[in-house]
Amino acid sequence: MFSKLRSGGGGGQAGHAIESNPIGQYFEIGKQVANAGPELVWKIHDAYRKSDGKECSIFIFEKRCAEKLHKPKRKETVTEILRNSVRQLERYRHPKILHVIHPVEECPDTLAFASEPVFASLANILAFQEAATVSSSPGGMQQQSRPGVFQREYSFLDMEYKYGILQITEALSFLHFSGHIIHRNVCPGSILVTKRGTWKLAGLEFTERVNDVDGVEPVPCQPWTSRLSKMAQPNLDYTAPESQTQSVCSILSDMFSLGMVLCSIFNQGRPLIQANNSSSSYLKQLELLEDQVHNTLPRIPVPLQEAAVRLLSKDTRQRPTAQLLVLIKYFDDPTVHALQYLDTIMMKDPTQKNHFYRNTLKDALPYIPK
Repeated sequence: MFSKLRSGGGGGQAGHAIESNPIGQYFEIGKQVANAGPELVWKIHDAYRKSDGKECSIFIFEKRCAEKLHKPKRKETVTEILRNSVRQLERYRHPKILHVIHPVEECPDTLAFASEPVFASLANILAFQEAATVSSSPGGMQQQSRPGVFQREYSFLDMEYKYGILQITEALSFLHFSGHIIHRNVCPGSILVTKRGTWKLAGLEFTERVNDVDGVEPVPCQPWTSRLSKMAQPNLDYTAPESQTQSVCSILSDMFSLGMVLCSIFNQGRPLIQANNSSSSYLKQLELLEDQVHNTLPRIPVPLQEAAVRLLSKDTRQRPTAQLLVLIKYFDDPTVHALQYLDTIMMKDPTQKNHFYRNTLKDALPYIPK
């Protein structure tokens, strides 16, 4: 079924790193197909569970990639952040959050866990789209000039964008208003596209508790700094201005980051800020953000344009919460409603199911991708 690593499919150090992790007792692990997380350090492999043949994905972090001479604690810091992020995924279970099916297993060389089957991170798909606008490159899976950063070819239908963005907004609504936490790293590397085509939010490495009184009230947070490892910080290109300039964040900071993701999606995969891990470059580009948004607007669907402008306002009071964003006209679509219902159908009573199959689904079926 898979090219097994132990028979040479993984090759060299990578194969050995995976074989030494205890998770191999429970899963047959195939080739790497994607990556995700801070600096895309999680390598995602196709796999299946030995006990029942269930298809899944294995996320693997090789600790050596966080090693740096003269910084002995860096590896431990990054490892602890990633280890804790998986525990957070298990704690905040929700249909729109990546589902963990086997907890973290660890050995001296690697961390690993298993999830529902993943096709790629949104970062991998957008990287392909960005490269495709520069040069037409054949084949569905390549690597960029930066080693280890996967590109996955996938062409979204307009309806998939619509439903995908809605799913991530619903995940944020859950974290903000039920989990009472700020995600702090909403970016394409934290969004997984499953093999079923659904979008799931992950990347809970840098969460902060919201203000006890009101999630819109800011709480202190660490701004991005070159003194810390890039792997141990949120993605600077998607960071809200107040986090960087005032060292505070709120649930509305996540909404700014979501706005940046929206613009990347409709901007051939390119973020509106490309700071290249430089806080001074970030601040310079932030001054031009309003113009950048204006230039990108014609490529964004008309019913989403006003929301995009408000999400990317430097004035946090202008940004809609996740609860408000799901109500905009862009998402008011019979096909989207049908897909939402299918996601929760097991929780419905027989009368509701019957009505859905006889009426709603029949009308929406021609518009749902196979």
